Amino acid sequence: MFSRKTLYEKIVFVAALSTTAIAYAQHDTILLGTTNREFFIKGDQKYRFSEYKKVFINPEALAYMRKSNTNGTVAQVFGALGGAFMGYRLAQELFFKKQTAYHNGVAYEIKRRGGWGIAGIGLGMVGVSIPFAIGAGKNMKKAIRTQNDADAQSTAETSKTSYRLDVSGNSVGLTYNF
Repeated sequence: MFSRKTLYEKIVFVAALSTTAIAYAQHDTILLGTTNREFFIKGDQKYRFSEYKKVFINPEALAYMRKSNTNGTVAQVFGALGGAFMGYRLAQELFFKKQTAYHNGVAYEIKRRGGWGIAGIGLGMVGVSIPFAIGAGKNMKKAIRTQNDADAQSTAETSKTSYRLDVSGNSVGLTYNF
């Protein structure tokens, strides 16, 4: 039967081997978070959107991320201006429908007409922002996919499996590298 010391050594060896296997077999993939504070999740760390240069180290993925950032900014500008123009015209229509005018001492109400061109311009600006927003999302997904693929490829290249049997004196050891 085994002595306690050798059994203990075998348990420690198997535990160390499995821990090492788990540590080296995994690579940190990038995931999208749900909030601005957790926009990118890489392993256990959470990054904001503004910290994308820390997350993406692959040049191709970084280029996709920059393009996504630019498209997102353009979409936000056009969307905000378009929404402001439409909101301005709708507020005029709802709250300032009638205007009191005086003609020869007689008061009468004048209904405002026109002004829907501003709302149309706003609607057009919102329409222009939509393709930019879609492009920003697609480029962000491409950046994440490219970075994850590059990380997986570099992990596969660096981890080559090898076995080695070490015999010395009165001990025998098996080394497993992956």
